[in-house]
Amino acid sequence: MNKKLILLAGLNALLGIKCANAVHPQIDIERSDITTTLCSENEDIYFSAKLENGKYASLCGYNHKSPSTGHVKYRYGMLGNVELEYPKDLGTPKGRFLTYHVRLGPNAQGRKIFFYIGDYRYNISNVAGNCSLRVSKGKNVVFESWCDEQLWLNTFGGDQSGWLILNDDLIKRFPQQFQDPSEPEFH
Repeated sequence: MNKKLILLAGLNALLGIKCANAVHPQIDIERSDITTTLCSENEDIYFSAKLENGKYASLCGYNHKSPSTGHVKYRYGMLGNVELEYPKDLGTPKGRFLTYHVRLGPNAQGRKIFFYIGDYRYNISNVAGNCSLRVSKGKNVVFESWCDEQLWLNTFGGDQSGWLILNDDLIKRFPQQFQDPSEPEFH
């Protein structure tokens, strides 16, 4: 590599300058069709996918080792134009994010990571191999999109980001809910 480029990259890193087209260090660029995430370089990517509407949904963690440590952020929108970020503060995920193991049959299982913003429930899920984002208000689905494209990661065993929410090492970091969150008496 050109010595000037190496020097410039080192100077940018020292000054905290980030290039607009920098690829997150967890993204396996050899296997990924996309390299866009709404997670910052100092956050871990837990989920990041391009949805059917062309927008991105990302779930990111920072120093998050258990339900009571670090923070977790959900972001939705486009690179440079995040339309929704939850939560706004840097509090721990305890009491904000939950996980639920879905069993639809012996060969159809999965997991949801969900959270509430007011009366709206956001579900990031991988059930029976299908990655999706769903937003509901009560029993009404107000938004649903399947993952159009997902990142391949070089962490957590090298899975696609939509499959990562099935990873036991990641799931241990979130509080677990044992009742189906779609049941009316839950919320």
